[in-house]
Parts: sequence; structure tokens; C-alpha cells
Amino acid sequence: MGQALEPLFTTDDAGRVTSWGESAARLFGRSADAALGEQVVEAVRGADGTLRVVLRSEAEGGGWEVFPGDGADHAADDGAADGDVEGPLVRALFSVSQLGLLVVDRDLRLIRVSAAAGSMHGSASEELLGRRLDEVYRLADPVDLAAARSVLETGTSVFSRLVTVLGAGGYRQHYSVSAFRLRRADGEVIGLAMTVLDVTRRERDAERTATVSRVRERVGRSLQVMETCQDLADALSPGFADLVVVSLIDQVAGGDYPPLHPVDTEQLLLRRAALRTTGPPDPDLAVGGLEAVRGESSYVRALLESRPVLLRSGRDGRLSDTPERENSLRAAGAHSMIVASLTVRGRVLGLVRMFRRGRSEPYTLPDLQAVESAVAHAALCLDNARRAAHDRALASTVHRRLLPRPPGVRLGIDTAYVALSPTADSGTWFDVVPLSGARCGLVVGEVSGAGMPSVAAMGHVRTALRALAGLELQPDELLARLSDTLTQLAHEWTGVAVSGDLALTAGCVYALYDPIARTCSVACAGQPAPRLIGSDGRIERIDAPVGPRLGAPDSTPFAMATSSVGDGATLILASDELDPALSQEVVDRLLAVYSTARELADGMFTRLAADPRHKGTALLARTRPLPTDRTSVWDLPSEDRAVSDARRLTRRWLTERPGPPSADALDSAELLVSELVTNAVRYGTPPIMLRLILDRSLTIEVTDSGATTPNLRHARVTDEGGRGLFIVSRLTEKWGTRQSSTGKTIWAEQSWPEE
Repeated sequence: MGQALEPLFTTDDAGRVTSWGESAARLFGRSADAALGEQVVEAVRGADGTLRVVLRSEAEGGGWEVFPGDGADHAADDGAADGDVEGPLVRALFSVSQLGLLVVDRDLRLIRVSAAAGSMHGSASEELLGRRLDEVYRLADPVDLAAARSVLETGTSVFSRLVTVLGAGGYRQHYSVSAFRLRRADGEVIGLAMTVLDVTRRERDAERTATVSRVRERVGRSLQVMETCQDLADALSPGFADLVVVSLIDQVAGGDYPPLHPVDTEQLLLRRAALRTTGPPDPDLAVGGLEAVRGESSYVRALLESRPVLLRSGRDGRLSDTPERENSLRAAGAHSMIVASLTVRGRVLGLVRMFRRGRSEPYTLPDLQAVESAVAHAALCLDNARRAAHDRALASTVHRRLLPRPPGVRLGIDTAYVALSPTADSGTWFDVVPLSGARCGLVVGEVSGAGMPSVAAMGHVRTALRALAGLELQPDELLARLSDTLTQLAHEWTGVAVSGDLALTAGCVYALYDPIARTCSVACAGQPAPRLIGSDGRIERIDAPVGPRLGAPDSTPFAMATSSVGDGATLILASDELDPALSQEVVDRLLAVYSTARELADGMFTRLAADPRHKGTALLARTRPLPTDRTSVWDLPSEDRAVSDARRLTRRWLTERPGPPSADALDSAELLVSELVTNAVRYGTPPIMLRLILDRSLTIEVTDSGATTPNLRHARVTDEGGRGLFIVSRLTEKWGTRQSSTGKTIWAEQSWPEE
């Protein structure tokens, strides 16, 4: 009959009322609002009659349905309350219900235990009676016992409190506990009634979910391979494992491409990349160590099958095929292990080993699914980090190839550079460009952004700058043409990501130093003007206006400033990041100790590198007096005899030097002087000046006041002239012309044997 009726009310697994019909309201004298959410014992307290309890399946939502007992239907309809309902209901709940029920007195001693609660404990209910609550259950947190005392004292019920208990073998069990105070009709407190629901499976599933979430949150924040490995170990331990070892295939740890799956396990070596343990470190598992794969069947299975492998030690199980390693793991208390391969995009990166030891619960099959999800994410992040490391190495190699060799000593100047906190993929560069007449161009620059596009742009800009410098352009004109070149590059690279949303621009300072005239001409594009430190230690900045960055939309023309530079002075070209750190105090202390540019650069690096705020690049140039025997100047008449005079003066000056040159070198020098002076006499404008400069090569310069620039042409067989500059080009390493405010200079460089 009860099957055909609607239940009086229903409860959940914890014994709380979830529905309350009108029949129940009439039978028990309580409205639905008052009964819903209460424990069933409280909801039916004081009512008479018998009830029938029916357990609902999990498909129906779990819990119980409560129907009127025999003869109770009519009483419910009439509003009567005949019979005793409380006794049968309590007996059913304590004997049949799968919900654990405990009743304790005011001393928290068990006075009644349901069959389900005894089964959860693994003991008969009668064995637990009379014992204190904390004697029966080893509470992981003593606060839980204090919470029970609080319910006794205050009467405030506790619902669904998560309580962790150390069960047999020290393994943790989790229960959802509700507690409410029991009183007699006169109000006397007699104890507590507690419902206990085993939620261990639910909590362990939540722990696995939390582990996967932790791995996804922590792993992948860095593009450093070793840091990513350590992040994985830290995310797994503690919480999911007591010991985690992350190993990479040796070639991957060295920066090479990972092997394709399936791998040759016979030759494979693993290098430990990260370690995390909750106990003392094991010296046999030090980071950086190598171990073979072929000696461990679990490693081979995990690598070849690309799925986690679970092992347990015990009577029939081992964690390692190597006796020494097995003994070491057992001595550390390890009793279960999961081995998982780090495989992504068909390539194998390495292995992860997770151990539980001591009183930790052994791994089970459901743990494998969580591990598989976690290592899949970690493998993807590791491969991204490996690819980024490869790109950084490639960018670093390209960057080094595009930079000049370390500058050294040149005629009249000594140079060196400082680079603080440089990045391998940055677009910064410096350069010392040798020019005619013992002059040199000093350059410090940087291209916006980072990565390969920035490095490539830096190479283009440096190459273009050197080409423009070879045209003997003044600094302001050179930067103007270089800015046009960079603008054209930006248009050609439309659609190529240089660095985020940054435009392709560059900062650059270019200084043209002439050791013979002892002048320095400077132009700036988005970088501060050079500092000039006199031989007396006084610092002043060359008064060169800072123009717009190269390639910027700003069309403000670049300006040039020229300053006299004495012997023993120091030029410092610094990027805008490093320039503020070069205060008067810092420079004074360095100049008091160091004399050469290299020593000064080393001292600057030592003093500033300790502070991570100091970044950037600086080029240092220290001027020196020109040796008197390295250059000579003569004024020549504007007539034909000037050619013979120039040949005679050249031969005498070269032969009077120590270690006279070979006859071939001397004849070539005379021929070059003859051709250049002849060109000046015939086509130039007086006055005419001849200057010889002997450095690593012999430079011959002929200057006149004319503005006409000679052109190289190939004379026909029947022509009587027109072969002068052709002869010059054949006898020299390079030659050219440069304009000045007073005329032009034709120069040629001839290789010269070392003395």
C-alpha cells in the first residue's frame, strides 16, 4: 500500500528532510518551512505512530522515502497521531540506514553507534560503545574535537563538516559530519547526535582535480626549460607525491631536438632536471645526474606506450629492476610509484617519476588518469620552452655574428665597450667604423623590440650604416639617410611581427672622430649625446641636439655638433638606459685608477654590474697623441713640377723610416702619389696639399679647393689618357673622395708591409 502512496517526506543521505508533504504537516504538526533542512529525528520529535522507511537508489537521488506504517494512513488523514513513530524510525536508521549515526554523551563517549558507522570504522558497533570520540577516531586536526564540544556548549548545530581521520595503516579517510545537540523534554542536555558520511572517494577525486589544476596554473609561466621542469615538480609535491623526479632525455637537456616516438631505449640516457621531496634529499637522485633507460622496464614501458605506469612494492612487486636502486627506495620508505613519459607532437622529451612513501596512501588506478592529464600539459609547456630556448640560441648566434669583433687600438684612439645585462635576442649593437684619413666612426644603437626580427633589423641597420659611412657622409646626413632606409625596411616588413605592437624604429648616436684635426662631430637619433671627459677629468656633454628615432614619423631634421678633443680625453657613447648611471663620481673614481679604454670598461662593468637596475651598452674611446713619424703634410705648387716634388718627398719620407719598404711597395706608393697629384694639378683648384698617413696601411691624400669629384672610367685603346684613377683602383685596397667646406680630398689606401 505504501508503494502506491506519496511519501510523507523524503531525506538525503545525511538524514536531512528534503521534501515535506501536506500529510506530514498534519501528522507531525510541523509546516514545510519549519521541517525542510532539519534532521529527521528533530522533524518527527514528539509524534506518535509507525513509519516505513524505503531506501532510494542513486539513480533516484539517494536518501530515503518515509511512508505511513500499517494503520497510519487513516490517522494521517484525520489529523490524528496514533502510535509510536519515533522508536521504529530510530531503529531503522541505526540498523538499516547506510548513513553512519553516532550518539555521544556529554563527555563525548559513544553510547550508541549505527551498523553503518561501525562498518566504516571496521569494527562491530558494540566494540565502540563507552569509548571517547577521539579514542575511536584518530583525528588529523584536533580542532574537529573542539567543534563537537562547541555544539554541546552553544547548541549551534554543525552541518557537513569535513573531518579527516587517520585510518588503518595511517591512511587518511574523509567524512562529512553533521552534529546537533540532544535535550530531554525538560531542556537537560544529554549529548550529541552525529551523522557520518564517508566522502573519501569524493575528496580524493577532488585532490586529483586540484593537482591537475595546480599543474596547469604553475607550469608554463616560464619559457626556461629547467625552470619549467622545477615548476612541474613543485606542483606535484607536496600534495600528490612525496618525491618527484623530472628527467629529460640527454640530448634535449643539451638543447638538441627531441627524438621521434618510438625511441631507441637501448641507447637512451636521461638527465635529471628537477627534484622535489618532502623528506631529506637523496644523494643518488641529485639534479644533473645521468641514468640509462634500458635497465628499467618501467621506464621502457612508459616511453614506448606513452602512458603512465603504476608500480607498487610489496611481496610480489618492485619499484626498480636495479637492486641497488630498489634498496635505496625501500630505505626511503617508498611503496608506490607512477612513471609517465613527457611526449608531445610525436617527440619524446623525458620522464616524470612520482613516489609515495611512509604513511601516504599508495597510488591507485584512478590516479593514472590525473597524471596523464597533468604530464600532457607539462610536456606541451616544456616543448614550448625548448623551442623558445632554440630561438634564443639562434638569435644569440646571429647577434654575435652581426656584431663587430672587439674593437682595439687604432691610430690616435683606443676603444672598448661595456654591455650590462644584455639579452641574447636584443637588437642592441656598437661599432667602430674605420674611415679614410685615420678617422673612425663610433656608433651605439638599438632597434625596438626583441627576438629574431629585431636582431635581423639590427643587422640591416648596422650594414646600412657602414655602407653610408663609407660614402664619407657627415653624421647628420648619414642619420637622415639611415632613417629613410629603416622606414623602407618597415614598409617591406609589413605584416611581420617585430615585437608586439611596436613600430620598427631605432635609436643611434654616431660620432665621427678625426685624430689629425682632433675633432669629433656628433649626431643623435633618440639617444643621448656622448660625454667628453677631458684629460683633467672634467665631464661635459657634446652639445648635439637629440633628434627623432630612426624610422619614426617625426620629420625633424638631424643636427650635428663638432667639438675639439684633446689628447688623453675620453669619449663615452652610452645608450639611454646606461647613461644615467655614469655620474661624475663614478667616472672620477674610474679615471683615477684606470688608464686604457679596456681597463676603464672593465672597471665600469665591475662597478655597475652588481646593480640589476643598470642595463645598456656603452662604447668608450680614449684619444692618444699621434706619433710624429706616422703622418706628414706638404703644400704643393699648382703646376706640373708638383708631381715630381710629390714623388721625391714621398720616397724620402718612406725610406727614412726604420725598416725601409720593399722596392715594389715604394714604387707603387710613388705611382699612386703621381696619379693623384696629376689629377689635382690638371682638374683641381689651388691650393694643393699632399698628406701621408702610415698606420696598418699607407693612406695617400691629395686635397684641393675644387668641388668637382673625379669618376673612374675605362679608357679605350686609342685614348692617350684617362687611365689615372683606373691605375689607382688596381694598386689600392680602396680609394674614394670626401667633400669638405673648403674643397675635396681624394684618398687611396695601399697595403703596407709590417715593420
